[in-house]
Amino acid sequence: MTEPSSSPPPPSPARWKPLAVLAAVFLFGGVAGAAIGRGTALSDLEATFRRPPTEARAQFRLGAMRRHLDLTSDQVRELKATLAEAESERERLLAECRPALDELRDRTDARVKSVLTPEQRARYEELEAERRQRPGPPHGPGHPGRGRGPGWRGD
Repeated sequence: MTEPSSSPPPPSPARWKPLAVLAAVFLFGGVAGAAIGRGTALSDLEATFRRPPTEARAQFRLGAMRRHLDLTSDQVRELKATLAEAESERERLLAECRPALDELRDRTDARVKSVLTPEQRARYEELEAERRQRPGPPHGPGHPGRGRGPGWRGD
């Protein structure tokens, strides 16, 4: 004769179904939350990059300070003004040295081109033209960088 087993019978598949559904819902929620969070972060980043570069720089810097320094609203207001003033001064200083930087770039380009074959030189010039037309950071519209935005000497 066989002795009766002391362990309970294995759970039926019907008992596992609610747990599997709960696990699937939890997993789906985590994936959806991550996707939404990533989308929101990318959207915020894109919105920042659409700003003029000086504003974007100040926004990134202030954002980092807010995350790490637990700033009060008064501090944020004062720091915004400080960063705006610093960016204005930065632009003024860059405008002063822009002619010398442009001259250096032109001399360097001439030296680079002198080393290249005619075919390489043509391709180099194509690549440079493409780079100048490429929108977005760090030299987006309105930035005094090379070949970008109104007011550049090549316009």
